[in-house]
Order: sequence, then structure tokens, then C-alpha cells
Amino acid sequence: MSGELTLEPFDSSHRDAYLALLGKAWGGDALGGETFDWWFDRNPAGSLRSVAMREDEVVGVAGHSRCRLMIDGRESVGQFSVHAVTAPEARGLGIFRALELRHEEQGREADSACVLAFASAPTRPLFLEPLGWTQIDRRRVWARPLPIGRGRFSAPERFDLRHDEAHSGQAHHLHNHVVRDSRYLNWRYVESPREYRLLEADRGGFAVVGFTRKHGLRLALVMELVAGPEDTGALLRGALAAARGSAALLAVPSPSLTRARLLRHGFLPTTYRLDFMGKGLAKPLDARSEAWTVSFGDTDFF
Repeated sequence: MSGELTLEPFDSSHRDAYLALLGKAWGGDALGGETFDWWFDRNPAGSLRSVAMREDEVVGVAGHSRCRLMIDGRESVGQFSVHAVTAPEARGLGIFRALELRHEEQGREADSACVLAFASAPTRPLFLEPLGWTQIDRRRVWARPLPIGRGRFSAPERFDLRHDEAHSGQAHHLHNHVVRDSRYLNWRYVESPREYRLLEADRGGFAVVGFTRKHGLRLALVMELVAGPEDTGALLRGALAAARGSAALLAVPSPSLTRARLLRHGFLPTTYRLDFMGKGLAKPLDARSEAWTVSFGDTDFF
């Protein structure tokens, strides 16, 4: 393939080509058009998308999903690198790097504090070397095989002020994290085309269970769990009940969901890790593992 490579902002004329590249890379049903539109167009914090063009053909795509973050106790804006792929015939031309640098510069112009990502095996060396990102953690995923929970749980239809207060009450324990207020949670889970089950505790703590299929198995995931110690056990039992019919329930340890708590409920560490990394845009990034709380809800690939 010859011709000059150009980078352009995404518009609706690129939608089908963007989805086609994602489908070729991840499988045809990896990201449907409805989910694509919801993820980028309805994100309350906004998003960035760009395409690489060659001879009027889309040969690379990338997006950044913006979010509100708490960093060092102050609210900021950040962005996650998501849904990037390069056409096989255009690999080796630096397209991924060029698209990422474009979004980093747009982030600086919009006062984003940092860019973050959960890297895949192909993108890991690109983030760490030519893009100059920093490894924050390779956070281990835990699993509870064959969940058989029978606990009851309350399932709200939407998140509201009670859940805002629950998040605010736990925010100082979560260190640097995505702000999980009701506006974000309703977009992320209630309005999503994907399947989620919402749970809440008596004191307003909440959890969300999501579902995916890997290697032919239906898996459930604790997408979120934010609660005080008095409610965490009940929410975990509810999550196990909500996950019935799945091969396993997966979780990521956090200040609300400690390793000791997971062990008590039958979870064990797996060999799978979330490769979490980032880059400061406004100032150097705090790359200590203990400085960040992440969840499956922060990812886009499950």
C-alpha cells in the first residue's frame, strides 16, 4: 500500500470502517454499533476519536474515553485509551503511536491530568517505549469458581443521591480513582446496551455485576463494589447470587474489596492480570500501585 498517511478527526462517515476494523481484530460481535455509539457519543465526560487515512481508506483508528478522576484528593479530568486497531496491511507505519500522541495533545489542550490504559500484549511495548508511559501495576484478577450464592440482594433501577453519598463516604479510601457518582454509574451501567445487574446495601453501598464470554464460558464480573466494611459481605453474597449460571465470578481487589475479604468468600488469585499504565499530562504521574483503585468497570474489553 502506497500513498500519504494522514490523521483526521472521526466523523459519522468513518463509523462503518471503524467498526469493521474492530470486528476484524476482535471478532465480528466484539463491539456492536449500538455499544460503540453509547460508549463514545453518550459518555457524559466526552470522548476523543481519530482515524488514519491512506488513499481515502481508513487504515487505523483509536479512541480516548474521558472521565472524571479524583487525583491527590482533587477532582480532575483524565482519559482512557480504548478501541484502537490498525489494519494488518498498515502495521509497522507508526499509526498507533501517531494516533495516541494526537489524543495526548488534545488532552493537554483540554486540561486532562493524565492518560491511562489497560494494555494488551501488542500495545504494552508501544505505550512503555515510544510513547513514554509508565507501568503502574499488573493487578491480579481473582476468581470464585462455580458461584452458588443464595443471598438476597436489593436491585435498584437507577443510581441516585444515596449512592452518591456512599461513594463520597468511601472516596478517601480509594485514593486516585474514577469518580463513580450517579451520573457516571447510570451512563455506564443503566443506559448501556450490555447486560448488568445492580445491587445495593442498606446503607447505600452498591455493586454491579457484568457478564462476558471467554473460551466458550459465561463469566460474571464484579464491575464495581463501593461500600463500607459492614456492607461489603452482603454485597459479595448478592453478587454471587446474581452470577448464578456463570462458570465463575471474577473480581479485582480494592480498598472496598480486600484480598482477605475475597478469600473469606471463596475467591482465589488467578494468573490473569490487568496491565495498568499511564502518563501524566499536567504533571508527572504518581505511578505507585497503592495510589490507584481500579475495577473491571474502568475497562472496555470485558
